[in-house]
Amino acid sequence: MAISSSRFDTLTQLSERRRDGAARQLTSQRQRQETAAQQLVTLEQYRLDYCQQMQARLTQGLDPASWHNYQAFIASLDKAIAQCRARVAQEQTQTHHQHQRLVKEQQTHAAWQGLADRASLSAALQTRTAEQRQSDEQATQAWLRRANG
Repeated sequence: MAISSSRFDTLTQLSERRRDGAARQLTSQRQRQETAAQQLVTLEQYRLDYCQQMQARLTQGLDPASWHNYQAFIASLDKAIAQCRARVAQEQTQTHHQHQRLVKEQQTHAAWQGLADRASLSAALQTRTAEQRQSDEQATQAWLRRANG
């Protein structure tokens, strides 16, 4: 038993919604990845600026307490940078997974669309065949009436 064209249309619409949802989620995930990458760049630049500031202060002379404070702050920046790098890597992995999901949903949608198109063509062919049979039948009946009449 063949699935009706309207059922394929329903399945195609559902797969289209899933595909569109996957595309929206990928867009959102890419934004999260970009935000994390920007935060990493900001932290790294801040660390570089802070180290340059510390170098300038060292040439002028720096007391041990200030030196300790600079080192402690650099260590906390390094820890924040490491955490941010881990987050960037995690966001990249999630982006990759979301992209794979979108590709799968696009393939599924294309498959349902193809089946719906074939079902529609098949229904149109059946309609044309039935109409042709009916036309042939009417022509035969008319010929028989003329031949017998």
